[in-house]
Amino acid sequence: MTDLFDSFLAPLDQAAFFAETQGKGHRHFPGKSARTADIMTLQRLNELMSMTSVWTPETMKLYLDLQPVAPADYCTRVPTMQGGGALRPDPDLVQNWIAKGASVILNDIDALSPGVRALANDLQTATGGRSQANLYFSMHQHKAFGPHCDVHEVFALHCAGEKIWNIYEGRDEAPVNHPDFKPSDAERARRAGKVIDQVHMKPGDLLYIPRGVYHDALASANGAIHIAFGVTLPKPLDLLPIIWDAAIKNPWMRADLPRDMAPAELKDALGKMGEAIAGALSSEGARKVAAAALENWPYAFKGYDLARLVDAESGEQTQDDTSYAVSKQVKITRHNGKPYLSDGKQQVEVPGDVARQVDFIMGCERFTEASLRAAFPEMSDAAVTELLRNMKSMRAIA
Repeated sequence: MTDLFDSFLAPLDQAAFFAETQGKGHRHFPGKSARTADIMTLQRLNELMSMTSVWTPETMKLYLDLQPVAPADYCTRVPTMQGGGALRPDPDLVQNWIAKGASVILNDIDALSPGVRALANDLQTATGGRSQANLYFSMHQHKAFGPHCDVHEVFALHCAGEKIWNIYEGRDEAPVNHPDFKPSDAERARRAGKVIDQVHMKPGDLLYIPRGVYHDALASANGAIHIAFGVTLPKPLDLLPIIWDAAIKNPWMRADLPRDMAPAELKDALGKMGEAIAGALSSEGARKVAAAALENWPYAFKGYDLARLVDAESGEQTQDDTSYAVSKQVKITRHNGKPYLSDGKQQVEVPGDVARQVDFIMGCERFTEASLRAAFPEMSDAAVTELLRNMKSMRAIA
């Protein structure tokens, strides 16, 4: 599922992006506002924020001129069925802060909007990473953050208003979520160095910023909206659980260390640990576990198909509502940015013109032809028939 991502990269293609840009430097992809209309608008944001029971002080945060607004200053306690109440952002208080210039940050919105979910899934398919989408709503000339870098790749999609992004010369080497990579504001400003580029973002534009590159942004008009898709790629650190699992199975690793070990004895123990770990990581079992971990690294942002259940219950199922089961043995894998269907033994490259449809299908446990047609109304009858036939022949669906 990469057609949507491709459209934002155009005229560059994915192969060129991964070869020339990804991980190397920032890049601005200008676009037209029409291509973000189905993802986020001011009206859609208004509707989203009005779902007041969804938001908490953790998922909705406010910042004014580089300083966080305390939850107690924009949240109130509301009654709950369980009693005791819950702290929720209060629309009146939030809007009062916005009127003062506060920025609103909505965290983890990947599954809250169909358009956002589609692009998040697209980015995961293209990169093999995990996506987290955060929305930023900003007012004219008020910053939420100063110079900073992220611990993931950033794909910033501009949806409303205008904003100037500063790209700095500084870059941290492979930062991760750890106290060592959370410097003070003053240290961030020092590490950022000089501004090397300013990018004027308008609706429909996409800005890619590699992990570790320092940046900040300032709205040049009220109501600027962008969604930052943070894509976290797997790292050797993420495979460390393999070492733990292997260590648990080794009787020597489970044994107590002697009391009052001499330096030489401790050195020998550490060496023996290293040999045990090296042996475990070089095994075929470790390779299979690591391969499975990488394959399952991206999230699956799934949706519902309630119409199929309603029609099936009422006995009104048509030929288009035939239900297909999706194989749990066949999965989407990625090599050089291209998706493949694999059962662990064989793999078949997914053609680019149906990559989105295949990703939709493989993200379901069951689906119907009707739900496929509803998700991709541009597909012809012949294209739907051919896709289903090919998926059956690959035993991806039954």
